[in-house]
Amino acid sequence: MGISITWSGAGALLAGALLAAPLAAQEDLASLLAERQQSVPRGKHSFEETWLLPEGGGAAPNAEATRFAGRVTVYQEGPRERLEIRRAAEGRLGEPIVIVSDGRGYHLVTAVGATEVTASAPAGDPFVRLILAGPPGEAPTHRVVSAPGGGVAAVVLRSPGMPAFDSGKAFELKLPQVGGGLLKSGLSSFSAAGNTQVVASAGARGVDQLRTANGTISVTPDPDAVRWMEAQDVSAIEFESFKQEERLKPYDALPKSPALPGASS
Repeated sequence: MGISITWSGAGALLAGALLAAPLAAQEDLASLLAERQQSVPRGKHSFEETWLLPEGGGAAPNAEATRFAGRVTVYQEGPRERLEIRRAAEGRLGEPIVIVSDGRGYHLVTAVGATEVTASAPAGDPFVRLILAGPPGEAPTHRVVSAPGGGVAAVVLRSPGMPAFDSGKAFELKLPQVGGGLLKSGLSSFSAAGNTQVVASAGARGVDQLRTANGTISVTPDPDAVRWMEAQDVSAIEFESFKQEERLKPYDALPKSPALPGASS
């Protein structure tokens, strides 16, 4: 059974006011971010969340009627925090929306600089606001977010990340520069959460001898097979659907569907 999470205070108010008037919504978001920053745990923490949303938007009648919508990677060293939000669109994970708190406030960080989140375009994005309304501290591996008018707003799967990250880079509000130019591997590519490439594990190309635990064996390289494998392309959505069907991480945290009457095990 899923766990329904309602975050008290500003977070709960915001979840019910995603379609409020712009000024009121901006004030709600400012209150939410202030509450969130106070709740960011001290010490280094990192986690990743997989978000499943209703296919047609709005609310789903149940958790099973949600689909993969994006992934969020979070780095924390309270009161500082970094969120990388990647939305799934047209079968791919898009470029990350990077939101960073330097301990004084939350900013949208882009190649041209940093802007207060409340004054940025993502402030009006219901998906981004829903993520910011989530718990920054401890949370179960599987939670169901209830929609204000009933039904399911989202299903969220949380898994631990790597806490050994570079704080100097994670919470920086400016892209690093090298030789007067922006470093391509800057803030927008700090994590590897957007890398959904499927790589073949067929060993080194062109070799005819492989060393194994039982000695060296002879193999026959197959260039055509290598070219075929390299030509394969799996979209992020297809990859996530496969993992969910096979109950691979993080989808192993989803509750198992009840068996149908008369179904054999």
